[in-house]
Amino acid sequence: MLRRRTFLVSALGAAAASALPEAVFAQHRKPPFKLYDTHAHFYTNDFDKYPIDGSTARYGAEALIAKAKAHPQTPEVIFREWDATGVAKGCGVQYGSAYSNDNRYLLDISRQHPRRIVPVVILDPVAPDTPATLERMARQDRISGVRFRGMPNMPDGTHNFLTAPSAPVWDAANRLGLVVVLMPHSRKVEDRRGVMKQIADLAVRYPNVIIVLDHMGFPVPTLTPTYGFYPEHLALIEHKNVYFKYTQLLIEQLTEGKVPRDAFLEYSARTFGPERMMWGSDVGNSEGTMQEFVHLALESAKRLTLKQQKTLFFDTPERIFVPGGRGPAKA
Repeated sequence: MLRRRTFLVSALGAAAASALPEAVFAQHRKPPFKLYDTHAHFYTNDFDKYPIDGSTARYGAEALIAKAKAHPQTPEVIFREWDATGVAKGCGVQYGSAYSNDNRYLLDISRQHPRRIVPVVILDPVAPDTPATLERMARQDRISGVRFRGMPNMPDGTHNFLTAPSAPVWDAANRLGLVVVLMPHSRKVEDRRGVMKQIADLAVRYPNVIIVLDHMGFPVPTLTPTYGFYPEHLALIEHKNVYFKYTQLLIEQLTEGKVPRDAFLEYSARTFGPERMMWGSDVGNSEGTMQEFVHLALESAKRLTLKQQKTLFFDTPERIFVPGGRGPAKA
């Protein structure tokens, strides 16, 4: 089962912290290269201007509002943490739990801080007006991509963003050269394997879309030769426009499964290539501090060369998350 920390300190977080010496986070040093955080959630306690929806929040709207009131994740807050840990910039990923498809707060702050926040919005993948909205947001708001997430929501048990009704949105993303970030939830491994097959088909059909798999597509971390990646995962190696996001959630799952984080990441980089991988902290959603998130991520990369680390932690996301999109594919 997929597990998620959103408001309460979980056993996963406790396990991650207890696996390290008590003083280790206090001894954190910035890496010798800049970091790019591809998964930062921003939200404010200015509820009059930016009301919180919270209808999809795991612990309910009331708990989410209380969290935002006490600990808003504004640019001032997150930039302070980024500065302390060597993060130069990052993707502002629309916080769907708080604002659903209302991207106003994210777009407002990304306009105010264009050098540090690269917006990735959330939209309805099957709404008739979404293709035009993508066009407008790419032009006016300089979005770099769009994110689709959730449990299967179609009568046949599939995700609407992977089915034929979403084709106009994929067509628009392909024309614009946008990133499409996917987080298809599923509690059954066999369902996840089926999703990987669908993603392979989409990668062929939309070659100018860069598809990024949140949490690396949810492998089941195990001490096996493939570390829990299934054959359908590994088949995506052939599709050069499919990328993999290594996240705090995955780090927690590796810790819970007693899988060495450094061995997992070394295998992943060797298999997919660091030029198709990136890191995201999930700051604003996962419990813990930015210092912890950065330390755990860098500690798990200790088997990679310095060049590989720099590629994964900065160069790859800097290359693919292009404000306004990369434009039409070159002939």
